[in-house]
Amino acid sequence: MRRLHPVQAHERFVASGCYRFFKDGKPLAKTEAWTLHALPDGERMLRVDLNAIAEEDRSILAEALLERDGALARFDLRYENGRAGGSIQRLQATYQLASGRIQVGYRLNEAAREYREMALPPATLIDLPLLFFRGRAIEAMARQGGQPLSLFVPMFEHWRLFPGIVQTISPPVEFAGREALALGRRRIQTRRYRYTNRAAAYWIDERGVIIRRVSAYKQSEMSVQISNYAAPPA
Repeated sequence: MRRLHPVQAHERFVASGCYRFFKDGKPLAKTEAWTLHALPDGERMLRVDLNAIAEEDRSILAEALLERDGALARFDLRYENGRAGGSIQRLQATYQLASGRIQVGYRLNEAAREYREMALPPATLIDLPLLFFRGRAIEAMARQGGQPLSLFVPMFEHWRLFPGIVQTISPPVEFAGREALALGRRRIQTRRYRYTNRAAAYWIDERGVIIRRVSAYKQSEMSVQISNYAAPPA
């Protein structure tokens, strides 16, 4: 697993896993590995390596500092896209949340480092496009019961949308029951959620970690399955 910075001696291991991607049951050359470590003050450091170089010619290395309650405090990333053309090919950025605002320091392609700042509506949900975060975001949207929600989505794909967009949505996510999934020799209890406006379902464990995702895209079934999942009982 690649990292922006190595794990430090004072960090305590909490959990790790690796997502593998499939199309119509056949594996894709794409993985999303992650590790979670606790810091002495109770905060946690998440590291993510999304490696889709062989499949999509792009990759993301990310580190996120999580507060004691799991809220996102800071998010650092290095994004590379060999197919971007005139859009974002290389991006190094730090997203920092403070006092209802998000501050972004970044270097885009070969340009000098710049800064942007955005105000966020109260109680805005941060929906990072990485699977470790998607579990908690899906559950938060389901709790809304269809009531309006403010959502901030960081955008790395095109410079016109960078650093991200704020949306007010009525989340189309609902709880669809409990289900035990086999993971090697283990059986993991999960909560299943589904999108009511498209063919997509998520199975999420008691830690808020996505165990499986299934969706449809252009008449193909796209699925994601966690592997090498190491974590003590919740």
